Amino acid sequence: MNSDNLAQIDNPYKDVIAEIAFVTPEMATEMLSRNYENNRQIIKSNLLDISRMMKNNQFVLSPDALLFDTDKVLLNGQHRITSIVETGLGQWFVVLRNVSHDVGNIVDTGKSKTMSDRINFRGVDMTRKECSIIRHALCDISSPTVGTMQYSKPYQDEFVKEQFLKFRDYFRFVESHNFTGVAFSPFFLATGLKIYAEMRYKQEKGDCFLHNMGAFERAQHWIEITTIGAPETNIYNPTCDGAANRAYNAKKDKRDLNPGAGFWNDCPSLRKSVNAAHKFMLGEPVIRNLIAITNDPFMSLVKLPATCPKYIAANSETK
Repeated sequence: MNSDNLAQIDNPYKDVIAEIAFVTPEMATEMLSRNYENNRQIIKSNLLDISRMMKNNQFVLSPDALLFDTDKVLLNGQHRITSIVETGLGQWFVVLRNVSHDVGNIVDTGKSKTMSDRINFRGVDMTRKECSIIRHALCDISSPTVGTMQYSKPYQDEFVKEQFLKFRDYFRFVESHNFTGVAFSPFFLATGLKIYAEMRYKQEKGDCFLHNMGAFERAQHWIEITTIGAPETNIYNPTCDGAANRAYNAKKDKRDLNPGAGFWNDCPSLRKSVNAAHKFMLGEPVIRNLIAITNDPFMSLVKLPATCPKYIAANSETK
């Protein structure tokens, strides 16, 4: 299309004003007084998340603009504007004025970025499955939710990214052994990380385990048994390895009893995985039924030292 043709096109947005503006609490109060009458209800959890980000200086300029129609009615951005009023902290925004009122019908229809998308955008290569694994490993199992629910908000991205980088050698190990397909449960891979990280810490302190395996070796043994019911790399020892077999059978039984719905992805399944994994790490058997525990017997992953050599080297240089 040449410049003459372009000149003949009527620009439907010629009256729209676009700017980057600093919105003060006083300005935010005025904007809210002109909020669209039928705007969606405030979601308190979203409001708390945004307010937390503002208080922690984590709120940054977003391409998701504040929208005002020709009558200065606020069409998009009520949660962010309300957070400014509640925190008393002004923020920078992209602002579009004089937009069509009908634009309110199409905002927020795009697919939201996942946590792994956001972390990748920051320059850290992380698959969605790896993002699930690290969050399940960090999960507080006393809560009735799994790790991907407990860690899903943008303000938690930096924390999850940091924990992932601390143990990135484990994720490279998982990748190099092709433990990444759909057959490999994120819960069993997450508890494999818990086994690896705690064994590394304890063995470096001089502790010994009944099975006499190294940390990577034991984690691999766990993943193989819980996935296919038998090890491929090492010999199965009923005395020390029975907990993994119990976890494998619990997953299989759940699937068989609930065809099409018996997925190993809920809170009780994660709790059983943690229970079996800890006994497996110690080389102890599951004496009775494999129960869904609520007190995590593992050491907190956050408190354990990093195992990734690259992370350790980078952080020792900054200290």
